[in-house]
Amino acid sequence: MIDLITCEICGKLYNPNGFFRVCPICYESDESDFKRIKDYLNLHPCAKIFDVVADLNISVKKIKRYLRESRLEILEKENHFLFCEGCGKSIRSGIYCDECYKTHHKNIKVICSDSNDTKHSNAIRFRSDGQSKRASSI
Repeated sequence: MIDLITCEICGKLYNPNGFFRVCPICYESDESDFKRIKDYLNLHPCAKIFDVVADLNISVKKIKRYLRESRLEILEKENHFLFCEGCGKSIRSGIYCDECYKTHHKNIKVICSDSNDTKHSNAIRFRSDGQSKRASSI
């Protein structure tokens, strides 16, 4: 039996590749938007989420999806934009806080890099190859 899922962008059913939640047709456009965000963050290192939304005409929903996919990261530890789906605690990227992740995935090692940088409200950074890089922020 083939498991089909719905594309988050166009709503069409497609056979998933295991990672992305968009169909192959929407994938290129989605990656183009992500590259635009990455380039914007390199030019505007202290940009806020809503600056990116306004300047690039990219939806908050899409930025939140990139945060949930751990492709972007909010710089400040305590924010009021992204919350753990397990306990509701403020998180910087992903779906769960470290504690809930450990509870739900006991056999998987958690890698955490804490930063004491809290001077940028709702600031985020680009993530690459599983490593956080402070290339820029929103």
